[in-house]
Amino acid sequence: MARPKRQDARREYLVAAARAAIVRRGLAFTRVRDVADQAGVATGTVTYYFRELDELFDLVFAEAVSRFCTAREEEVALREDPVLQLACVLRTGLPTEPEDELCCLLYEFSPQARRRADDASLRRQLYERQVALYRKVLETGAVAGVFDLRSPSSEIAANLVALEDAYGYHVMARTSMTRAQAERHLFGYAALACGTPRLLSAAGH
Repeated sequence: MARPKRQDARREYLVAAARAAIVRRGLAFTRVRDVADQAGVATGTVTYYFRELDELFDLVFAEAVSRFCTAREEEVALREDPVLQLACVLRTGLPTEPEDELCCLLYEFSPQARRRADDASLRRQLYERQVALYRKVLETGAVAGVFDLRSPSSEIAANLVALEDAYGYHVMARTSMTRAQAERHLFGYAALACGTPRLLSAAGH
């Protein structure tokens, strides 16, 4: 890897190296030396720009909010049909593949939320914003007469986010669940919960 010279670019380069090292070795086993080796620099260079690996937590969750909340909200706003809105949200809540770096990092960092109040707050904000997005789509569809919700919107929304997390874990862990299977299960539950068989035909759109 060619090493950048400007300070901002150097820091971004080291953050990328730290992310890659954590994905490769796991958070519990990653040390400054691993980041330095990944970046091809001395350990002192890493500690000058990047004193704590925990600094990654805020950066990872900021990217997660951008991808799993902001980007999905913007995509929903481009569609008028609640079925297509819900299909869009469902499709974009899972890892793209087992090597999806951002999702790998989220699963690495999540256990810290039990021990650190700031980290738990970030995780809670991400979860609550995802639930709120699902609720908005579900309630919009119900008001329009497109959805016949079989449970309260808050319950369906929470279940969908929980299913995303659970299925996403199995995709990342390479168990018997593939991404395609996880997506089918998500769409299947949502179609039943919303009383909307048409959602299944929107799965590939």
